[in-house]
Amino acid sequence: MPSISTRLIPPAMLDVIKRSPTLYGVGRKARFALGSRLGARPVAGIGRAHYNDFMLTSTAPDKVASYMAGAAQFVDILEAAVREVGRDWDSIGRALEIGCGYGRIVRQLSRRLPGERIAVCDMIEEGARFTAAEFGATQVPVMERAEPKPEAAYDLVYLLSVYTHLPRDVVARNLADVARALKSGGIAVFTIHGQASAEQAERYEQFWLDKPAVLAAMARAGYYYARYPYYTADYGLTWFSRAAVEALVAEAAPDLEPVSYRPAQLDGHQDVFVYRKR
Repeated sequence: MPSISTRLIPPAMLDVIKRSPTLYGVGRKARFALGSRLGARPVAGIGRAHYNDFMLTSTAPDKVASYMAGAAQFVDILEAAVREVGRDWDSIGRALEIGCGYGRIVRQLSRRLPGERIAVCDMIEEGARFTAAEFGATQVPVMERAEPKPEAAYDLVYLLSVYTHLPRDVVARNLADVARALKSGGIAVFTIHGQASAEQAERYEQFWLDKPAVLAAMARAGYYYARYPYYTADYGLTWFSRAAVEALVAEAAPDLEPVSYRPAQLDGHQDVFVYRKR
């Protein structure tokens, strides 16, 4: 069977479309609508995968292998974090993934932690619904919309490539929510674009991104954010230095104490931070 790509438009053409935010918005909405209508299909080497899961760029064997290996690597990172604080999976009564997408990580995590002990949320509600239904997890509201906000509900909260796309003030508010949601001794794991990422900013293949500006801002302030020019929402690419992250956590979530920091541990370009609630 021929491989099927989730990207219907060649990259060069997509860049042309992105120069018109209106045209891009219409096209993105249509693509999501098509994926929603198609739903999920079986993919060799994975199982059922949703057509809107853009982390799976193609059903070609090498892309499937990369999709699965990336998820397995992050679950190994989570396991290492659990062990770093002297715990094991049996002690994790409930875990929360913020920004679950269409279940790439939960697919792997549910092999070590039963689905009924995993909660998921995402701004793309369809993704959270699919993940919960597919892996026996529980869908919960995103922190920004939760009322009341959860308090001391989770032993583990993790965010993969979420703070890599948000401005500093949004990250700060979310960190405060994460600290509130963790039980005493609970673990927070998140990734950011750090210095190593800034030095290879061209890998993100964004025609509008000014790498010298990224490097200059990192050297000056330890922080750089640029909104995707073709999005209407405040969402883009973000970089933090280690010192900037540590200062932000101390300011926004003082109940969290640092456990470990691993520069460029994830896929050679995302830094991993592990914190524990006091």
